[in-house]
Amino acid sequence: MASNEINISPEQMLTAIHAQLSDHFFDATKTTAKQTYTQLINGERLPLLEISSPEHGQVIARLALDVSEFIGKLNYTTFRDALTSHLNRIGETLKNKEKLNIFTSEETGAMLFNIPGLVQTDEQVNVLVTGVEQSKPGEIVIKLMFLDPDNFTKR
Repeated sequence: MASNEINISPEQMLTAIHAQLSDHFFDATKTTAKQTYTQLINGERLPLLEISSPEHGQVIARLALDVSEFIGKLNYTTFRDALTSHLNRIGETLKNKEKLNIFTSEETGAMLFNIPGLVQTDEQVNVLVTGVEQSKPGEIVIKLMFLDPDNFTKR
């Protein structure tokens, strides 16, 4: 019986996430991308990718969006601008083979890729990052999260 435990490097995971997010929001039609955004805003967890291994079975990765710390009014355009910034930073980090800044929970194993995408609306800046956590055996959640921008202010 498959164990549903597949080991891949953080770089491989981030590369796959980058590619799939690009496909879902920038290579898809605007109508499809907006529908995806609406589903995420409504709390749905959408299939994003499958990672499989003949020895260990498959792991399904679902996409979720956490806007609980977003300040202001979030709409599709603002989300897309934040995602553009975030994916550009991820792409540059991977291309330049920079060391990934990852926070990991010792309790749950959840990871947070600290590669923030910034979006400014009027005077307010918001910060978008990507996290990965296991939701149940054979399933992980790729979570796009807006974080409290005060945690990123210059001192």
